[in-house]
Amino acid sequence: MIDKMLDKLSLRTVLIVPFVLQIVAAVGLVGYLSFRNGQKAVNNLATQLMSEVSLRVEQNLQVYLTTPHQINQSKLDTVKLGLLNMENLSDWEKYLWRQVQLYPYINFTSIANNKGDYRTGEKLSTGPLMINMSGKSTGFDFYSYNSNNTGDRTTVAAMVKKFDIREHPSYQNAANVGKPTWSSVYISFLEPTLILSALQPVYDNNQLEGVLIAALRLDHIGIFLNSLKIGKSGQAFIVERNGTLLATSTAEQPFRTKDNKKELFKAEESVDPSTQATAKYVAARFRELKEIKTSYILNFEIDGKRQFVKVLPFQDGKGLDWLIVVVVPEADFTEQIDANTRMTIWLCLAALAIAVVIGIQTSRWVTNPILRLNTAAKNIAKGEWDTTVESERSDELGELAKSFNSMAQQLQQSFATLEHRVQERTAELAVAKDKAEVANQAKSAFLANMSHELRSPLNAILGFSQLMTRSQTLSREHQENLSIISSSGEHLLTLINNVLDLSKIESGRTTLNPKKFDLYRLLHDLDDMFQLKADDKHLQLVFDRSPDLPQYVETDELKLRQILINLLNNALKFTEYGGVCVRASKHLISQDREKKSVNNLVSKTYKNTGIEVSNNIKSPHLTLSENASYKSHNDGSTSASSFFIHFEVEDTGPGIAANELDNLFEAFVQTQTGKDSQEGTGLGLPISRKFVELMGGEISVNSAVGKGTNFQFDIQVIAVEAADISIPKQTRNVIALEPNQHPYRILIVDDKLLNRQLLIKLLNPLGFELKEATNGQEAIEIWDNWEPHLIWMDMRMPVMDGYEATQYIKGTIKGQATAIIALTASVLEEERAVILSAGCDAFMRKPFREADIFDAMHKHIGVRYIYEDPGQANSSAVKERDREMTAADFLKLPESLVADLKLAILKVDMDFIESSIDQIRLKDTVTAAAIANCIENFEYDKVLKLISQASSHE
Repeated sequence: MIDKMLDKLSLRTVLIVPFVLQIVAAVGLVGYLSFRNGQKAVNNLATQLMSEVSLRVEQNLQVYLTTPHQINQSKLDTVKLGLLNMENLSDWEKYLWRQVQLYPYINFTSIANNKGDYRTGEKLSTGPLMINMSGKSTGFDFYSYNSNNTGDRTTVAAMVKKFDIREHPSYQNAANVGKPTWSSVYISFLEPTLILSALQPVYDNNQLEGVLIAALRLDHIGIFLNSLKIGKSGQAFIVERNGTLLATSTAEQPFRTKDNKKELFKAEESVDPSTQATAKYVAARFRELKEIKTSYILNFEIDGKRQFVKVLPFQDGKGLDWLIVVVVPEADFTEQIDANTRMTIWLCLAALAIAVVIGIQTSRWVTNPILRLNTAAKNIAKGEWDTTVESERSDELGELAKSFNSMAQQLQQSFATLEHRVQERTAELAVAKDKAEVANQAKSAFLANMSHELRSPLNAILGFSQLMTRSQTLSREHQENLSIISSSGEHLLTLINNVLDLSKIESGRTTLNPKKFDLYRLLHDLDDMFQLKADDKHLQLVFDRSPDLPQYVETDELKLRQILINLLNNALKFTEYGGVCVRASKHLISQDREKKSVNNLVSKTYKNTGIEVSNNIKSPHLTLSENASYKSHNDGSTSASSFFIHFEVEDTGPGIAANELDNLFEAFVQTQTGKDSQEGTGLGLPISRKFVELMGGEISVNSAVGKGTNFQFDIQVIAVEAADISIPKQTRNVIALEPNQHPYRILIVDDKLLNRQLLIKLLNPLGFELKEATNGQEAIEIWDNWEPHLIWMDMRMPVMDGYEATQYIKGTIKGQATAIIALTASVLEEERAVILSAGCDAFMRKPFREADIFDAMHKHIGVRYIYEDPGQANSSAVKERDREMTAADFLKLPESLVADLKLAILKVDMDFIESSIDQIRLKDTVTAAAIANCIENFEYDKVLKLISQASSHE
């Protein structure tokens, strides 16, 4: 990619750009590193500054908030020493008057007893000292007196009616807590400040005598915060856990006056933009401010400008729980960094200009001779063969000019001949391409026609065969003939599918359909599927898996099953003595994939598996059924990373000659042994190889005549968990429609009479109202008059096909209420999109299953059915558990059903086996449950033995 881009650039550009890039990169890198270091310095400096400020605030608060409690303690000591008492509070007036003068941060100091008497020494911010009192002697009115220089009361300055200190929240709070504590923050009546009172209850013999109070002015905390130097524009503020602003370093007061009433407000409501934004960010960062248990250093942006924030919790152990917030704008530190950045940009621009000038001069010196050569070459390309290049230089470019002149003369001689040859070759390739396109189109048309023409009659053959098996009037001979027809039809369908699979693979239409499944179960099913066939030929069949093989994987299960079935079918078909071994193991991508030689393979693998080339089979390693409960001890094998699984299918058959190995995987090619057996089509191995390659692996074969054959392949998988494996739904048979449903009108459209009759005979016994049409035009007429609920629409018909009819019906408003399900014999996946785009609601291929027909009708028009209850059969089987199934059970069944069951087991066709058991269940649920139990426990030989005994009794 880089080479192609460079080829498009001019030589001048190539010479100039490196100079420019080097200079810009060097200066830019230096500037970037300088900027990064500056950013780190800013972060460090901001952190240090905020930590220093928050520490100073915390230390000041510790000292500041200790004073009120010390004042209360001194008053308590006075009481304990008997110098003053809690009964006569008049003696306290001068004490309190003197005490309040000693502490500049104290607003007032007071005492209250349990009788309601109250005395206060108060100092206003303007200087006057006041003595306040209330109690029984004042009628519980509050009086504030001015005082003289000796601390005596003089004149009344203010009076408040009905003031009983015992009802004050501060008094009650101290009484409830029972130890030194704080009051809530409140606003002073007389002063423009917030007040916080330290409370000290006084007890005598566990009886409350009164409360000592020392009120602290919080405006001094704001004055202290304002005195701090927090960068150029940083600030600090203190809030309660509910967000109420207590103090700030700005000029803003922590309270507001509204309707002549002072009230507190939260920091998020501050008029200062920085305070407000910081408070909102902290509130959003933490769901509740109470969650902040330790200090945090954060950052956020205000109008695109970064801010550093530190939040520090403060607690004094006596009930205070505040937050100290310090915010510093990044811009306070970045002025010099911005200046350096601007200087770096100017340096880059200057370096760029210098590099461009030098590069241009250098490129001219180098490229001018080359440009002359280029001009001469273009003239030669125009047919001016006499063009030459004059150069007096003796360097490399001069030698190049001489070589160019010589080359021009040679080109003049050979150009005419070369051009003629190119034209001939181009014409040949165009003809070959046209032929290939025509052949590919003919092949696609052939596949589509063959699929329709073969699968349509097969749909009728298999469908009517299934319907006829339900009849009780057919003779035994006719039942046997019917079984032969059904099995032959299934075989023909398999052959058609093989041909179509191979064609789709070659045309690139086959895709992977990954599925999460139980690999152990898959191998187990294959073991049971082929065990009977192996026993019939007296062969040993061994499934051996390594301990590290994961149980649950994700890949295309159907393609893997088809590969193993193809290989096992071939191995058992051509092996007459000895056995067949299937091995599965985890195969890491990094492992050596070198294949073993045939001789070593045969001798070594049979030694490990216990298989001998004779009819006397040794006891092999643990088979799959014996290892069914085994779990890998290597937990790492079930990781989500992909890996390979290595499979081997080895037999002791006649082997394959060396001259046949090269064509073994070619379509429709059989070995001599296969031709002698007169079985198969030669498609199994080619399809298997294509499937393996599609699954990311490769397949190989080692064989020796007279010793056996070993097929090996790897596929790529992903390990999954057991919980990811989906459990398939149990199939239930429809026996009738649920009552109390409106009659359903169904229109069947198909140009083939047999296909229409098949659906009619399937649906008519259930009570559907049915009509039929032979083409799309008839279907439209019937739909317009009859308005069916659902139309089964064949897509390929004369007069008017299903596509046009569907588009017409769905193009009307009335047609939107009619469900249309396409029936097609095509196997091309791209046709699904064409059919659905025409307006069909669903898509179904022929041959179809009964259950698919019923499920589609339930999904699209809501038909409800009465199903055969599988629980009844299971219940009956449980009741008959103690009774052993005998040959007499099969004598009671129709011979045709028994013959179908035997044929299905011999063919190892699980779908056919399940269908046969369903037919038997209609006659005898107990016997059907017993047979199903044997099949589930893989006792196929037991069922075949009982059938044989029943036949001999006849």
